[in-house]
Amino acid sequence: MGYLNDKGVTYDYFESLAFQKTLKEKGIVQFLSLLKIFGKFQLHEHQFEHLSDPNVKQVETKMQLFWGDEFEGHVIKLYDDKKLALLNPNTSGLFQSLGEEQQKKLPFVILPEFGAWMIELTPNKPYQCMCFNFDQVLINMRKRIQTLQSYLPQGNQYVLIPVYPMLGVGRFTTTLESDLTASMIEKIRSQTSYIEGTPTLQQDEIQFQNEKLIQPATPYKELPVEPICNYFSQSIYFDDRIINPHPRYATLAQNIRLRRGSKVEIKIPLFIDQNTKIEQSEYEPNPGFITMDHMGFGMGNCALQTTYLSIDIDHARLLYDQLAVLAPLFAALTAGSPIYKGKISNWDTKWDCLEMSVDCRSENERNPKNPNHIPKSRYSSISYFISNDKMNLEEYNDLNFPANQEIMQFAQQKAKQMDIPLDQKLLRHLGILFLRDNMVMFKDKIHIDDNTAHFEAIQSSNWNSVRFKPPPSYNSKIGWRVEFRTMEIQLTAEENAAWSIMILMIVRLFFTKHIPVNFYMPLSLVDENMRRSKEKGAILNQKFYFRTNFQEFGPAIIEELYLKEIFFGKQDGSFIGIIGLIYQNRNVVSTQQCSQKDENIYQKNKKLQDEVIEFVRKKVYGNTKTLASWMRDFVISHPNYNKDSIVTHEINYDLIKTLTAIKDRQKEDPHFPLIFSM
Repeated sequence: MGYLNDKGVTYDYFESLAFQKTLKEKGIVQFLSLLKIFGKFQLHEHQFEHLSDPNVKQVETKMQLFWGDEFEGHVIKLYDDKKLALLNPNTSGLFQSLGEEQQKKLPFVILPEFGAWMIELTPNKPYQCMCFNFDQVLINMRKRIQTLQSYLPQGNQYVLIPVYPMLGVGRFTTTLESDLTASMIEKIRSQTSYIEGTPTLQQDEIQFQNEKLIQPATPYKELPVEPICNYFSQSIYFDDRIINPHPRYATLAQNIRLRRGSKVEIKIPLFIDQNTKIEQSEYEPNPGFITMDHMGFGMGNCALQTTYLSIDIDHARLLYDQLAVLAPLFAALTAGSPIYKGKISNWDTKWDCLEMSVDCRSENERNPKNPNHIPKSRYSSISYFISNDKMNLEEYNDLNFPANQEIMQFAQQKAKQMDIPLDQKLLRHLGILFLRDNMVMFKDKIHIDDNTAHFEAIQSSNWNSVRFKPPPSYNSKIGWRVEFRTMEIQLTAEENAAWSIMILMIVRLFFTKHIPVNFYMPLSLVDENMRRSKEKGAILNQKFYFRTNFQEFGPAIIEELYLKEIFFGKQDGSFIGIIGLIYQNRNVVSTQQCSQKDENIYQKNKKLQDEVIEFVRKKVYGNTKTLASWMRDFVISHPNYNKDSIVTHEINYDLIKTLTAIKDRQKEDPHFPLIFSM
């Protein structure tokens, strides 16, 4: 989650106010410097020989596609004798035991995440793929998961589900080891000022030493509940000691609360069953909702994200816009988050939970009647299309989203001084990004200007449905990229590979000019689609707005369609669907770019693509369940479920145990089939 290069002592939000304007301006200058260096950058194969797989015979084309994925998982310890499945927040020991040298030898990268029980895995080299080597995705994902699992202590499982069901319910972690208790808090405290009334660490020393742990709110006493430390968050459910010890994370949790003026408030509608009690209590202050109050309830969840290297900046801007339209659809397709804080919800995805978990807007900014109103959290769907392509009609940018006018004026003036062309759409994109404050400032980095850290501080904490990414440094060999961010992590390597390949097949449409593709429609409808995507059973029951004349460049003809229609077309043949576009493009790509490839390899990859398409067909037609539907049905049909919406620790144990057996192929389940024949 974000930019982890910097370490050191951080400012609290109120201290940072003295530097916000200056660092935002420095961030703008850093972006403009990248624009000056890479504005005319174009992707050619010879520029990326350092990324290429030497075992892959190259096809002569300028349209090579470099891309990658990243996903997170939870480390969960199973106690078979006690029927418990608890998060293990002691993963720092894994990183220490592996060491830097051993990690460098792996074919993937192991990274920490917000939660100390979370581990992120990414390939150590991008995939390269236009018409070949689709199977490398599945091979790499399997290798990552199996290798990491082999490093974990006995009884621990690396589980790929978006939300750990019992997060915030009494004692939901294993015993904290020494490096994550007092010493961890001391380390974070030494890097983060405490604000509640004391401006300096020295003045706070006695207060910190004397501070008492609090008793958490809990619904029932299945387990002995130990006091928690809510030093940064003020949460009544979540122990700050299980935040990853990197200073970025605790600083974010604290500064989001301080800027907001209160704890974050996450409210998710409760699934109402026959015996569900709807009553107010300390544990549930909002009857009919599951209430949470910590950044970790959102950022402690797991996702699958993919990033694509574009041909040039214009191509990246177009790809950004087009993928933004698809983002809500893929949230519904990959839905896997029906349970929060030990209760069944009426939602299937975690997107809104994430939005609320980092919502740093002040009370006035959250008020629609206030002139300073900001309609969305900094974690949200995008609010502005940025391409200058003729397909991007003015009518599609219909949100009238506020922007930082002061920073836009500064950027315009600075671009003129630096002799850098800066068009109005890109200027407004910067204005919307820099509407948000920098939430993590490192005291020793304030005056450093020779890298892109000040831009990245803003960029990496605007968590949008897609992300437009410039080259990471001034001497980068990497160009302009686009990150696709709404897919939920799936249980198995096969499913994650399948969804990654599915979105890749769509991205490939924009790497050839032979097949016209235009997904543009008003952003207000994209936002409405995002609202619909979270609803229970959205993959089958919700209609989504979609452009049906997606091979034309004029105004959009929009209909409300089910996902099966959007992907596989209408029965009357009047609309071919996204899969129809993919079939058209595949024929062109095979003719234009794969003629030099061995026929057997081409046929193998064609078969793999067909297997992915069949996997998607079964999902959107309801032949196989989403992870969200499967988990909800598992709990409801459990013999110990009391039809009261509550997931007990015993039910959670059986759930995690069963999911683990399915993941490891020790248990067959028709809703988690083997997708690939390879």
